[in-house]
Amino acid sequence: MSFRESAWRAVGCHAFAWTFHNWYGMRRAILRAFGAKLTPTSKQRPSCIITHPWNLTMGIESAIGDGAYIDCSEAVSIGDYCTVSQYSKVMTTLEAGPAGVWRGPVRIEADGWVAADAMVFPGVTVGEGAILGSRATARANLVPWTIYGGEPLKALGSRPRFAGMPPE
Repeated sequence: MSFRESAWRAVGCHAFAWTFHNWYGMRRAILRAFGAKLTPTSKQRPSCIITHPWNLTMGIESAIGDGAYIDCSEAVSIGDYCTVSQYSKVMTTLEAGPAGVWRGPVRIEADGWVAADAMVFPGVTVGEGAILGSRATARANLVPWTIYGGEPLKALGSRPRFAGMPPE
């Protein structure tokens, strides 16, 4: 275990969790001190868990909700205007039994939403504007501007682009 990882586990993650409810700036400062790349308007709730913050990038007005678990063993990129809702899990490393360990970076592109208690597997890209519904699991890339849900995961419909957005 590196010094940075030891320092995060011993001090950083506790300081982060002990901040007051609306101290977003303080939490951003703590994460940045450990190498996270965050815009000034990104928000992280004090009860979310972020491992290895030096592998985290967050865009404009993006948020991580209460109790969310963000495994940043590999790179995690959360684009502009994204939400990772409460109790959801973004995983970059998973034990795959006898097959070994499943690893890969995770990207949540602009306007993507990982809803409450949903899970994103390693190597998955949540396409621009895609929604992963509550308690759903994304094991493969999600097509932009599509709503997903159910188990097994399936596309439930398309999501309209926002008014005023330029066409593709």
